[in-house]
Amino acid sequence: MTAGRGRPVTFDEPAQAEFLRLLADGTRIGEAADKLGISRRTPTQLAARNRHFAQQLADAKDRGRTARDRRVHGLVATYNNHACRCRPCTAAAAAARRGHRAATRDDTTAQVHPLPVAQPHTATTKFSVLADVS
Repeated sequence: MTAGRGRPVTFDEPAQAEFLRLLADGTRIGEAADKLGISRRTPTQLAARNRHFAQQLADAKDRGRTARDRRVHGLVATYNNHACRCRPCTAAAAAARRGHRAATRDDTTAQVHPLPVAQPHTATTKFSVLADVS
């Protein structure tokens, strides 16, 4: 192919290496693609055409999954911020909710909204207006 013709390559070798490094560090595919300014589909389309890149992509995803799993489990923050639903994180979140409910149930200074009192219907109709006129 003649140089300078066609669309320039945006996902060249250095970009591929940077993308794989980001994935291996625990960055998700969409976030890594955004950082490089490419579509999320570009790496997966290249992996469908290139077996070597497909293997590198699978390896980087495995290393990234391991890196993300190094987070501390059994914390409410992990449950809330990382959407971890393992047993320790779920138990910690449930215990925190129970503690919060118990603390606010016994709190007499908590703001309690009174129930609205039903007001009598006082709509003005044309019949009541006519009744007042006569």
